[in-house]
Amino acid sequence: MISNKYYSRWSKQTVLYTCLVAVLLLSFGIRLFRIQHHNIWGDEAFSVAFSKQDLNLVISSGAETHPPLYHALLHIWISLVGESIFSLRYFSVLPGVLMIAIVFVIGRRLVDSQLGLLSSMMMGVSSFAVYYSQETRMYSLVACFCTIALYAALRWELRDSNRWLIMFVVSMLAAVFTHYYSFFVLLAHNIYIFQYRKNNMEQCRKWMWVQVVILLIYMPWVLAQLDFITSKASTRWEELSIGGMNTIWAGSLTTFGVGETVATVGQWLGVLLLIPLAMGFRSSYSDTKRLRVVYYWLVVPLVSAFLIAPLMPFYYPRYLIIVLPAYLLIVANGFRSNVSLLGGAWLILFVVANVMSLNNFYFNRQYAKGGYGDLMTYIKNHSTAADAILLQNGAQAPLYEYYGIPEMKSYNMPPWNDSEMQLLLELIVSHHQRIWLVMYGDPAGYDPDHILKGWLHQRAFRSYHGDYIDGSLDLFIQGEVISQKVLDVQFGDLISLNGFGLGEIGEDGTDTLPVSLVWQPLKNMDRDYTLFVHLVDDKGQLWSQIDSQPLGGTYPTSKWIDGETVIDKVALPLVQDLPSGSYSIEVGWYQLDSMERLTAAGVQSMYDKIELGIVEIP
Repeated sequence: MISNKYYSRWSKQTVLYTCLVAVLLLSFGIRLFRIQHHNIWGDEAFSVAFSKQDLNLVISSGAETHPPLYHALLHIWISLVGESIFSLRYFSVLPGVLMIAIVFVIGRRLVDSQLGLLSSMMMGVSSFAVYYSQETRMYSLVACFCTIALYAALRWELRDSNRWLIMFVVSMLAAVFTHYYSFFVLLAHNIYIFQYRKNNMEQCRKWMWVQVVILLIYMPWVLAQLDFITSKASTRWEELSIGGMNTIWAGSLTTFGVGETVATVGQWLGVLLLIPLAMGFRSSYSDTKRLRVVYYWLVVPLVSAFLIAPLMPFYYPRYLIIVLPAYLLIVANGFRSNVSLLGGAWLILFVVANVMSLNNFYFNRQYAKGGYGDLMTYIKNHSTAADAILLQNGAQAPLYEYYGIPEMKSYNMPPWNDSEMQLLLELIVSHHQRIWLVMYGDPAGYDPDHILKGWLHQRAFRSYHGDYIDGSLDLFIQGEVISQKVLDVQFGDLISLNGFGLGEIGEDGTDTLPVSLVWQPLKNMDRDYTLFVHLVDDKGQLWSQIDSQPLGGTYPTSKWIDGETVIDKVALPLVQDLPSGSYSIEVGWYQLDSMERLTAAGVQSMYDKIELGIVEIP
């Protein structure tokens, strides 16, 4: 007969592990939900392109800033499962879920099952953890390696078993060969061991040998990579300041609490979570001595990241994802240290903040990781095989390799001041009537004055402009126009329309109506006005429009010189189901911030716009 005591313990264990399985399944589902929703973005595309090389190139020094393990493993993964968005990001889902289970056993071993389950649940719904479990980068993997290393170190301290020490060495080496910030976790382990285990000489001796082994194995990589890493270093001594503390300490801890996809209100919720974090620190250090190792796991990397900040070109909270489990364990302990009602309120706050952040991550385009896939999809849906794609800024090469259109001719454009640029452009316009221009990243680094776009505007009609995350897209179509004269048409007392021309409608299924406009400023202007060109039927319904600053924004009206002539070319896109009939072309100017139009005066004026003429759509 089973005793009541044994039955009660068996029941508690059943409930505990049932809850854990539920947490793991929920966490797994959260990490798979809409995993393909976000476009592959720049860093992900680089990881894919870099990992697809021969393995000997992937693991060679001087090729990539980060250590080689992640890309070597990704190389093998891609060769096995392919490079769809799902399969690429699934590689980060697996360590993200495994880390949750390890956090459970760490919390349980250090304190009790309640802390283990609570911290694992928090890790499961953590927006920050989910974000990087859905990204083809090394952050989820390195956090998992560091978590395994801590668990192995705890088991070794308890049992002094060599197999756990070996597991620590393997997992810690895996971590430092994945991301350099893992060394801060290794430093935290060393400080903790020599402060709290210094009286156990046998353990200290073994520990020293472990450090020697790690150093000897890692040293060849350090020597091979040293010149490359030092070339990336900077000297930003201003980071050793209150501002630097705020960025690395407050900024990181707030982001750990609520994720990266929150507005100002959500960020303040992250600040509020510093209160249970402080309570968890107090409880961890005084009431539960064994939890002090987690205190070191969190604090030492935070301090170290601040101290080396002047040597780093930049900093992002994701670099310290290695301490996210420690943060959650301490915050969970802070929840437990409060009276039941208050602790529950803090937990609800954490869940609400992260649900808000996850909702933004999944559904709010404001927080999209990238838009290059959307940009390329637009080209695929609106292009012809004879079109050309101009790729301005070589940094987009990995993205184009992933999303590119093989059947279309593409050109990697050199910087504008390159001697070959002019010859290449003349060759392109002689072979392609329709040209797509993809500008990626910040043009300040490769064409700050948008000279290439301006050059195309002088020779072709722009029929489309779209702004995407990290880039923009323009379509230019070459064509001839029949010039026509306009008499005495002015907008305000600022701009005169001296002439215009209309081209013929194309016949390729992507019809456009070319319109050329000849402007003259009547005085120098201190504002940038936006031009609109509308195609309107006889009932006043708008069927097509182009709204833009002159020459696609490359020559705003504030730069115009009194008396000069400015020729602007646009191509009105015509939808395929455009009904046959008569349409008028209307143009005007307005202020973008207020939407207030300039008044029009002249023989063809209609108060705040003019009618250029009537076109017949067959």
